Amino acid sequence: MDDNHTASKFLGYFDDMEKLEKAKENALNLPGFKTYPDGLIIIKYELNKVHWQNGFDSVAGEIGRDYLPEYVLISESSKSIKELNLQYIFQVSHMYTIHHFLDDERVIGVFLDENWANNTVENLKEKNGFKDYPDDFIVGRFTLNNQLWTSGF
Repeated sequence: MDDNHTASKFLGYFDDMEKLEKAKENALNLPGFKTYPDGLIIIKYELNKVHWQNGFDSVAGEIGRDYLPEYVLISESSKSIKELNLQYIFQVSHMYTIHHFLDDERVIGVFLDENWANNTVENLKEKNGFKDYPDDFIVGRFTLNNQLWTSGF
């Protein structure tokens, strides 16, 4: 971080805390990551839940970036993703160009299957904050327990 910008590097989605800790340990050996060891954070998402529904109507935090609270409430009756024995999950995000050189991508939610993710996109395309940018949704398939960022910065 500097006075005007926060850069983030996404390590991946994990179904096991030991695997996640190993990925963090690996990242801390890479240039950039080892300079900012306190910058590695864990965010828990409840599957099949839209975590950001407001679109780009308001500015919160750094140049329009919403920050998730330090805690994310997961219901007590929820199963662990590991119990579901999944290979992949599907992330829905939305990209908004703030300036010609600055994009803001926000994670909307993480879903069990691609159909659920695509249905979520279709529903959000009609909402304020999204309807002016209906083509800027991204549905990505992520292999669980796969560390994505393996080089420094």
